[in-house]
Amino acid sequence: MKAVRPRRKPKATSTAGQSILRGAREALAFAQGARDGYSVHVPATIDVKAVREKVRMSQDEFARQYGFSKRSLEQWEQGRRTPTGASRAFLVVIASEPDAVHRALARGPRYGAR
Repeated sequence: MKAVRPRRKPKATSTAGQSILRGAREALAFAQGARDGYSVHVPATIDVKAVREKVRMSQDEFARQYGFSKRSLEQWEQGRRTPTGASRAFLVVIASEPDAVHRALARGPRYGAR
């Protein structure tokens, strides 16, 4: 006979946690086609070097911190290549909210990781 573990009471979600969950639900609704009230702007171009300099990091530090290859970063900064839409969107978030990105990435994988 297997031992039955008592159910734990769910932890209360912090205000920040509630905000993140609300944002995730809105993003899911948007991805599933609910476009009312949403406006997303991903710029066609972005000054990658300016973003990196804004957070005061070397190319090597920036690449390691945010998961880019150093070579891609160099090519973007030298104008030989352009970041993809997803990379441009991530760069916009880094430029706008570097501390939030750092906190999110410092926690490590949470969902879907095995």
